[in-house]
Formats: sequence, structure tokens, C-alpha cells
Amino acid sequence: MRVVDLINRGDVPVARGLANPLVRDAVRATSFHGRDGLGDSNLPVSRIRPAEKNALDTISGELAISKRRDLTIICTGPLTNIAALLTGFPDAAKMIKELVIMGGAYGVTEYGVGNVTPVAEFNIYADPEAAKIVFESRVPLEAVGLDVTMIPRNQLTLREYAEIKKSKGRVAAFAATILSKNIHKHGIFALHDPMTVATKVKPSLFEFAGYKVQVETRGEITASMTVADRRWWPPEREIQGEKMMICKNVDSKGFKQLFLDRLTRA
Repeated sequence: MRVVDLINRGDVPVARGLANPLVRDAVRATSFHGRDGLGDSNLPVSRIRPAEKNALDTISGELAISKRRDLTIICTGPLTNIAALLTGFPDAAKMIKELVIMGGAYGVTEYGVGNVTPVAEFNIYADPEAAKIVFESRVPLEAVGLDVTMIPRNQLTLREYAEIKKSKGRVAAFAATILSKNIHKHGIFALHDPMTVATKVKPSLFEFAGYKVQVETRGEITASMTVADRRWWPPEREIQGEKMMICKNVDSKGFKQLFLDRLTRA
């Protein structure tokens, strides 16, 4: 709600989602995102109020309004709310045009490895049971995983950060505050969520390929791994998992130009 206030978009509803994973204890990323979830940027308390309906009712209401399967949902966090929606409202799976997910590490590039464990990406790790429900829902899925977000050329550099910081817009100033701690610590910053949103803003910048994928929920070492069946030799019927589209390449220059243009716009 503080961010919605910042960008003067009070017309965008903010609905309260589920507070904890479906079956596991909550995993927080405060060491990375700060105590306020916004890089300890200390934005003022919002003037707006949450939507009267919770997240599940809000989404199901939007689906009912759209009627024809034309609603795309972009997921930039753990998939708890979407899994609960698909479980509580079974018809939702038939009404969603597509889900675009920031999450997973699929091994389709050399950077498709975990960032919490050797094999698990944070959003899947935070609620693997929810991810399993979503991946097996038969809703059309597109995934933007660490395979592309962690490629060094796709990440924000210190030079590009300086461009954001010198911009006079308040949104750019806010972004510079969020970025400050981690980009100075690591020298680059992965643009996981912006890249996921950008796939729908300018699809021509991205290359996807179809794979069948499973989510590991019980492994002792591989829990929360997104297992893409990348084998080419078995018959199609023997490839394991449900089909989804995984991002495997990005026009780095085009994407970052789009990102910087939007962020530094006055």
C-alpha cells in the first residue's frame, strides 16, 4: 500500500493474502529485503486501506468479471495464494488465461541453480506444496527462473544504478534506496520481478521453451527443487511432469533499457 501511494495509483486494489505457507513454517527474507520488505526505505504510512475482500475473493471476483479466459496473473512471490485459489475455487483453473511465475531453477542454462539451497529458489522453497499444486493444475504456465535472472549480463550494474540514483523522479529515488545495500555489497543486482513483469510488457525480448516439470516436496537434499525433464531421448509419453514454458534467453540490452526507462520516467 505504501508503494501504491508512492506512485499515485490508489485505483489499484491491494488485498490481504495468506500470511503463512500451506503446511510449513514461514520463511522470511528480511536479511535481504529489510524489516519493512522494502529495503528499509521508511516510506510513510499509507493513506489508503486494504481491499474489503481478501486476496482469494478478490482474484476470484476478477475471474468472474472477465468471464472469458483472458486474465493473466503474474506471480512474484511464493504461490500460496494461487494454490489456495485453485483448491478453494476449482473452476478458477478453467478461467485463468495464464500464470506467469517468478520462481524456480530449471537447469536450462548454467545459472539455473538454487539461491537458498544448491537446487531450490526462494519462492518455491518458501511453499513447495503450493508450487506443486500450481504446477499440476493444468493452467497454462510461464516461468521466469534463476536460469535467466542470474545471468550476469541481465543484472543491474553499478553504472546503471548510478543512472537511477541521479534521476530526479521520486520512484527512481525510492528504487535507489531499495537497491543501495545489496548492489554495493555484490556489485550487481538481479532483477527477478521486473523481468517477470517485462515478459508481458514486451514479449519479443524473451525466448521460452516447453518442458515438463515436477516440484520436489519430500527430498532430503532436493526439497523444493523444480525438476525439468530435459531428456531428449525417451518417447514423449515417458517424459515426466506437467508441461510449462520456461524462459531460457533474454535480450539483455532491450530488457534493461525498458526497465530503466520505466523507472527513471519523471
